[in-house]
Amino acid sequence: MDKFTVEEILRTFFTLSAEGKQTATAARYGRILAQLRQYLETDGWMYLTPDRAALLDLERAFDPENAFVRLFNAEDLLYTLHGFLGPQWLLPGLQDRRTQVSLTSRLVQWLCSRSLVDRSWHSCQVEEVLTAAEIMRRNRGGRS
Repeated sequence: MDKFTVEEILRTFFTLSAEGKQTATAARYGRILAQLRQYLETDGWMYLTPDRAALLDLERAFDPENAFVRLFNAEDLLYTLHGFLGPQWLLPGLQDRRTQVSLTSRLVQWLCSRSLVDRSWHSCQVEEVLTAAEIMRRNRGGRS
């Protein structure tokens, strides 16, 4: 499997997802991407192994801006995505939240379909994110 950085993955996924969409939808995708980047740089470390978290600390000592997306790959991204669906990271608007949940689920499926992560090897983590997304969908976008 190729080891693309999270930066390359996010740029490609969100560009492809926004292609041909209406301006309002593309703008919504942009807000979700910005929120995801902020989440990864703020809380993404919590879902890393201790050695990966130490590597992130070292990278941030040299250049703190966008260290997570610059340093890590698809597997690291996969292991953080369920946290992005936590209440503290959901966007405030109902339509934004629904799209955030949908895009997160689609991102996981895209990572698998592009062989950026091996679904059979990481099946528990894939299911954890997809289940979290389904729970959010049933909970009307994450807010009762």
